[in-house]
Amino acid sequence: MNADGERPDHALYETVTVLVCSAPLAFDETRLLSAFRMLDAADRLMRIMPDDDFLRWARADFAAHRTLAMTDQTAFTTWLSGYVSAFATQALRRTDSQEAGS
Repeated sequence: MNADGERPDHALYETVTVLVCSAPLAFDETRLLSAFRMLDAADRLMRIMPDDDFLRWARADFAAHRTLAMTDQTAFTTWLSGYVSAFATQALRRTDSQEAGS
């Protein structure tokens, strides 16, 4: 079971289905909405992944800022820049720690 009490295989299939069914929408929707859909899918995937401090922070941060996509696009874009930076930094930390453990 994942953090939401859902079987991981079901949650993963649901997320993949959302991604596939959202693809045609990207032709007609705004770039901002397309970016939001990617973040929503990432949030769904984070629910399936093993829980850790960074993912808890990332999910909470997205939950706190997701409505900005509809209410304040400039603020959403500014927030997104920092969110992406946090993921890049975390990816480098995880890569460095894996290489150190090899």
